[in-house]
Amino acid sequence: MEAYTYLIRHKPTNRFYYGFRSANIVAPEDDLWKKYFTSSPRVKELIDETGVDSFDVEIRRTFDTQEQAVAWETKVLRRMRVLENDQWINQNIAGYVIPDDIARQKISDFHKDRPKTEEHKQKLRESQKGSKRPWAIHNLPADVSGENNGMYGKQHSEETKRKISEANKASGHMLGDNNPMRKVEWTDERRKSMSERSRGTKWTAEAIARRSEKIRGQKREKKYCPHCDRMIAIGWYNRHGDNCKHK
Repeated sequence: MEAYTYLIRHKPTNRFYYGFRSANIVAPEDDLWKKYFTSSPRVKELIDETGVDSFDVEIRRTFDTQEQAVAWETKVLRRMRVLENDQWINQNIAGYVIPDDIARQKISDFHKDRPKTEEHKQKLRESQKGSKRPWAIHNLPADVSGENNGMYGKQHSEETKRKISEANKASGHMLGDNNPMRKVEWTDERRKSMSERSRGTKWTAEAIARRSEKIRGQKREKKYCPHCDRMIAIGWYNRHGDNCKHK
């Protein structure tokens, strides 16, 4: 008989299960949810709790061979990122078991503070060789500004900001009280000295061209300045506003 893939939805929880079937001896429509109720222990638990009528059932595709059905099921589950989405009931993809929180904690506790042997380290290197890591340094885009930046359009929560601040202070980063320039007095003499050192410094044509090429086509978000009645780029607004309102 035809192998097939299917999708079921548990209506009370709106959770989904996608699978394949190849051992059927009758047509898919006479098999699914009449003779076959998936091989998933979690689905069977839900059937015991809420009954077979609490599911929506749909046959998705039919195939000539089991191999074709397995390949298609694997493709769909990976595309739907079931490993990252609790809305899916599936516990494995192509035999790879999806650990739950309890299993992850057990794995973490087992490996915690256990030194790795050189043989283990070498096996890890071999297993990672040739693998593509999207955010490895050599895979990052040359320009990570604007929409290419992972934080584009996002904001850190106050809790995250606090944790970053504490981590930076603990690691000795030159932030806050750790910054050696924090308590430096900016006297007129110091400002004059810095001005004289910067005077006469010129950008080379190559440097100007590189900067121009980098920002060409970018649209910087702007904010209205009530002191001078102009729209100022967000990144420059704080410094501009402080200077502008005192003029």
